[in-house]
Formats: sequence, C-alpha cells, structure tokens
Amino acid sequence: MSDLPYDISVAGPDVQAHYRKLVSAGQTPRFAEMAALQQPPGTRGTDRAFMQGRLNNQQFADMNSPLAQRMLREAKAAGISTSGRFYMGGLADKRAHLDPKAWVDSVADIKKVAQERDLHVQGIVEYTPPEKPPKKSVDIAPDILREQVRKEIKANPSLKRQDAIERVKDRIVPHWKRKAR
Repeated sequence: MSDLPYDISVAGPDVQAHYRKLVSAGQTPRFAEMAALQQPPGTRGTDRAFMQGRLNNQQFADMNSPLAQRMLREAKAAGISTSGRFYMGGLADKRAHLDPKAWVDSVADIKKVAQERDLHVQGIVEYTPPEKPPKKSVDIAPDILREQVRKEIKANPSLKRQDAIERVKDRIVPHWKRKAR
C-alpha cells in the first residue's frame, strides 16, 4: 500500500488501521505514525535516526548491483563484518571500502573515528576537531645542516662550529625563512 509510510506498511494490520483512523480524524501523518507505532520519532544524533533505511546493507539497493556485490565481497574478504553496518565513504582512508573503520553501526562509531582521524563531521553527528598549534617552522632540515656544517669546517678548519652554522644558514636558507635575531 503506497499511501502508508514504510514503518507502518511493514507493521501489522492493527497498526495500519490505527494509523488510518488517526489520519482520517485530522492528525498529521507524522503524528499518526508516531502514535500508531507507539514510539517517538527519530531525532538527530540518535542511532535510530542514523540507521533508519541503512540496515542489512540497504544502502547498496540503489547502487549498481555488480559494484555493490564486489564491494561487499572485498570487504568480507578483508575480514570486515558488514552485517548491521553502514559504509561511510567520508570516514574512509585511502583503502575506501576496505577500511574497517569506515563501516559503522552507530553515531558513537562515527564520532570515535572522527576523533581518531581529526575529521570535521557535520550532519547527524557534529564533531569539530580541536585546533592544533601550528607546526614549528624549521629553517633548514637538521641532517642537511649537519652535512653542510661538516663540509664548511672541512674547508675552513679554524672556523668555530657556531660560525660555520651561521655561514651555512646565510648561504642556504632564504632570507624570509631566517628568524629575526
């Protein structure tokens, strides 16, 4: 019956009759659905709202069948349990559907992966990673500096190490990278 919401259409005939009675009495379809099913509507941030329409790999129903079957087959071969889980490509690393952390079953999973990977997530789950201090800028890589200082001292044996370091930096490091003295 196409006039019924999905949850009502898969419920028993008593629930369907109660839904129709409420709608014909003037209640909104959303309220009638909630009252007939005797459960509150899903709200943002809940597992129920997140997994609605996503259980049992329903996400693959709208996808090209050979591609969906290949993704499931490869994920299972990689040791990933896809049962009751939903693949979220936005959480995946470069392995895509072979990334076990991209297969989630709750909003807690999404938040956990977002925290581990410092991802900004917006939607059913809201998470913004904390700001990190900027990385310390380095004038010149330490290994390059050591090698160049060694060569400078070899060319000028009477040169002190600190003076050799300054000469190397003057020669190699661009002026805009040199720290103010």
